[in-house]
Amino acid sequence: MKKHITVAIDGNAASGKGTLAKKLAEYFNYAYLDTGKLYRAAALLIMEKGIDYKDIKKVIKVIKDYNFYNSNLKDNFLKSDEIGTLASLISGYQELRNILLTYQRKFAYEQHDNKLGVILDGRDIGSVVLPEANIKFFITASISARTERRWKELISLGQSTIKRHVEEDIRDRDKRDSNRKNSPLIASQDAILIDTTNLEANEVFSLAKKHIEEYLL
Repeated sequence: MKKHITVAIDGNAASGKGTLAKKLAEYFNYAYLDTGKLYRAAALLIMEKGIDYKDIKKVIKVIKDYNFYNSNLKDNFLKSDEIGTLASLISGYQELRNILLTYQRKFAYEQHDNKLGVILDGRDIGSVVLPEANIKFFITASISARTERRWKELISLGQSTIKRHVEEDIRDRDKRDSNRKNSPLIASQDAILIDTTNLEANEVFSLAKKHIEEYLL
């Protein structure tokens, strides 16, 4: 069996990449990092300190002084649309991406107790963060399917929202993610494409699991 496998999972907002990553990490006993939460944690920090996200110098200064290793990336508030929108807005700052890139690569190649590999999910894992990843997945789904999933997730978290607003937010994020100058959302040429529009989470998991198992043979 191959040692220390690295798996990169990229995709649009609410495409199901996070759900897939967590299921794979649990099944294969891999360490897991949701890189989107790093940007959300940065957005929350900026919001709490009352910093204008357009003031790049102040944003970078406060981020440089922040210890992401001790941050609470499990905070449910990080999943709010407000935080998600702000995270999307600041994610185009190259200096911020460089700071978080260092953290992500360190996580990918450091030793994790009793873990057999690592999985990172985000927007530019296969193209920028881990271009040398052993396996790359690109997860996508229709706007309507992603809107429905995201809306249900927010409702389950007790957040009041209107489905039309959720769709507008997803469309805006897609546009920013795909068109930003620094590290745009793209599928690597060697990525395995999975369209989850008409698939249940367990079906997506089975497809991805099969690819990893074939690699491990």
